[in-house]
Amino acid sequence: MFLKVMLSFVLCHLFGVLASSAEIPNHHIFYRQDKRAPLTSIEIVFLGAGKNQEQPSQIGLANTVSALIGEAAKKQGYLDQLSALGANLDIITHPLYQAISISALSENCGESIKMVFDFMRNLEFSNSDLQYAKKQEATDYQSGLRINTYTFMRTYALSQITGKKQFKSLKALKNFSLEDVRQYYDQLLKADVVFFKIISNRDSTEVAKLLHPVTKERETGGFVHSPKFSITDYNVGFKAFVYTDYSHLKSVFCHWMILCGGSVGEENYIPNLISNTLTGDERGLISKYFREELGLVYGPSCAMLSSGGIRYLNIYADPQLHNSEELIVKMSDFIRGLSDNPRFWEALKERRKILKVSPAHNLTPQRSLDREVNIAIYNAPYRKGGYDSVTDDEVRAFLEEFFVPENMIMIFVGPKDHIIDILNKHLPEVDIRVHDVKELIE
Repeated sequence: MFLKVMLSFVLCHLFGVLASSAEIPNHHIFYRQDKRAPLTSIEIVFLGAGKNQEQPSQIGLANTVSALIGEAAKKQGYLDQLSALGANLDIITHPLYQAISISALSENCGESIKMVFDFMRNLEFSNSDLQYAKKQEATDYQSGLRINTYTFMRTYALSQITGKKQFKSLKALKNFSLEDVRQYYDQLLKADVVFFKIISNRDSTEVAKLLHPVTKERETGGFVHSPKFSITDYNVGFKAFVYTDYSHLKSVFCHWMILCGGSVGEENYIPNLISNTLTGDERGLISKYFREELGLVYGPSCAMLSSGGIRYLNIYADPQLHNSEELIVKMSDFIRGLSDNPRFWEALKERRKILKVSPAHNLTPQRSLDREVNIAIYNAPYRKGGYDSVTDDEVRAFLEEFFVPENMIMIFVGPKDHIIDILNKHLPEVDIRVHDVKELIE
């Protein structure tokens, strides 16, 4: 306990105390010690950079700059030099930040940090590098659509409802210039807040000294992070997105997206508790009901997701064609009637018992560190007592506010005419929108 208190004192003294609003001071260190191996993992996080900084005409610019950094590091021999030191380099692009990740043998982490920062500070982009990065990103876009089709579909649907930018754009990618890249990169390096995530077997004060090449005389005045995410007013309505080019499928892949507020600065305890109660494992309510009892679907699931600053619960089901009509009707009724469903409240009671045996102190150093950083970035409210503090009345109020047709987006993948016939027959009030898959990345 004495060592923990002293470590907290040292970090706060050196790098400042986190404000009550959870704004992260410049050059703050988030640290976890792990003595299991002589390794040090450091993320240099440029807060405020990332995908959310992109203009609608520059979708994909952050990823393109990441690709350019990696390519330049390879061409200039830095990757080979880092490998000789037992170090790996990775570039991470997130909606709210970009990060340079260094994993190295602890005895070489100081030299690795200096090498990476010298490289970052002296980096030059050429037109040939940009063309290579564009080609690489275009390939990644196409493969990403094949691998993460449903992510693209959900994000596209949200963009149509909220007016926010799409997930990918090949047109924007083709139009990127060297000036676009250089301007973004300059703002990246000068981000007003840069902080560090560190896991190491070395003492925190030792690693802090090794970071001086990054922190010493670093210019600011670039990207600025705001803990608030502006969400324009939007009217969801009751909408169904049906994607074409899937008439050959013998199943219908279904998503019910229940929008439930912004993803930044809002409490997640209630929607997480609902998702845990519904989730598709063998103990989850939708699995018990739709799979075991009704036999309509093999792999139903529920997860809380977010995109573009909007969070939503996504309920998924994949019925075979002959079960699709009954499944779509019963799932839609199930969602709308959840607040008055006695089985839900019984399942919620059981889920509370299960959550009690998953204490936060069992988190790995990496998960514990990620959790602390996410709380600081998103400034999310914290409840003493966690899920135990969430009352049934709060859950009921949440269901009555959000689990309603006018707040629901449905997505269907399968034979188009078959799906539209089901919707027209059983859900005539729904606004049906038919889209080609090619629209997802343009």
